[in-house]
Amino acid sequence: MKHLLAPTVKTRRKRTSLLSVVALLISVVATVGAMPARAAGIEMTFLTPAYLAGTVKATERIVADWNKANPNATVKVVYGDPNNINDKLATSFAGGVAPDIFVHEAASLLAFSKQGYVAPITAEMRSVKSSIQPGLWRASSYRAQLYGLPLMTQSYTIFANVDMFKKAGIAIPTGAGSLTWDGFRALAKQLTSAGNYAVGWGLKSPAATFMIMGSNFNGTFFKSLTTSPYLTIGAAELEVPNRVHDMIYVDKTIDPASILISGGANTAPFLAGKYAMIVGGSYVASDLDAAAVAKGFNWTALPLLKGITSNQGANPQTISVSTQSKYKKQAAAFIRFLAQDKNLADLALGEALTPSTRGAVAAVLTEKKGSAGWTQIMNDSSSFVLSPFTLVPNYQKWKDTVAQPTWQQWVQGKITEAQMKDKLLTGWKNIR
Repeated sequence: MKHLLAPTVKTRRKRTSLLSVVALLISVVATVGAMPARAAGIEMTFLTPAYLAGTVKATERIVADWNKANPNATVKVVYGDPNNINDKLATSFAGGVAPDIFVHEAASLLAFSKQGYVAPITAEMRSVKSSIQPGLWRASSYRAQLYGLPLMTQSYTIFANVDMFKKAGIAIPTGAGSLTWDGFRALAKQLTSAGNYAVGWGLKSPAATFMIMGSNFNGTFFKSLTTSPYLTIGAAELEVPNRVHDMIYVDKTIDPASILISGGANTAPFLAGKYAMIVGGSYVASDLDAAAVAKGFNWTALPLLKGITSNQGANPQTISVSTQSKYKKQAAAFIRFLAQDKNLADLALGEALTPSTRGAVAAVLTEKKGSAGWTQIMNDSSSFVLSPFTLVPNYQKWKDTVAQPTWQQWVQGKITEAQMKDKLLTGWKNIR
């Protein structure tokens, strides 16, 4: 007689099967625990030079929103020093430890793209292309391939003290194309009096200013951009440097003391009523906004200066994917997310720059409704065109080592026009 507790063959088979299943589950669990991070969820590094409070806040919010919606493909922000972001990227590329995603500028992106460090994202950004100004898209491309999605752009803007204009009985120019370079000089003369200069213009680093504003006169500076580029300094390229020089030394409407400092450094004397106008990057608007709230400062932005055109060259901030990234598809998806109207508008507001998409520009205009200055700056976005120098290898080196010191000497009245041209041209030949 069988013991009631003794298992039958059928029961033993069931128990054996059950034990096998348990053993298999234990094995699977152990294996899952040992899997690389990719199976359990990936983490992408995102290098950004953001440091302003508004931009950092927007960046943190965007990344948090992405991570909440994409727990299996999260992003970790790494903040880099904006003063040496190019060196940091070069070192990380060479060392094989590049970030998956990074923010840079169009003018410096080309060299990394040509060296194979930056992944083309043309196809991945096709859905965004129609909302971006063509000039900005071209500025971030090389040989028909997009290597960095343009995020936001700085314009060189004339800021005006509205109350000083009213006191002088001078109307403030409004509307695209309404302020020519000759008109600007005339305004400056009207607003200059004995011992009081009308304009503060920070020209501590004049190279980018002269080259970007050179688009007003169709100045290109470089020909044969991506093959055998050569520098040309003709009448078109000399228009802006010469006009600024004349305002300093002939008209005496630009304060010579102001040219020795940065554009942002002239904000304080502008707020104190020293100047009726200052010329600087559009980012100055954030400081003027704060002063408007705290002190009731009445400011506006004037239309972009017009020579032959009102165009300004663009050197936008860009966001790219490293070729070293193992997660290019996910990285591109994050870039598209970041470029959504609300996200890009918040980033641009933090920097006081012009966002690259039309939807984000509209979002900023809604946020800043009623501000004539912000409205003008946002409307300027239609005037951005490709800056030819962004496509030139070695441009950055030439700008830093040749153009910058040469044009510093020029605005300080230390060299002649002929010497200026010779230094610029010879310097380029020596670099090549």
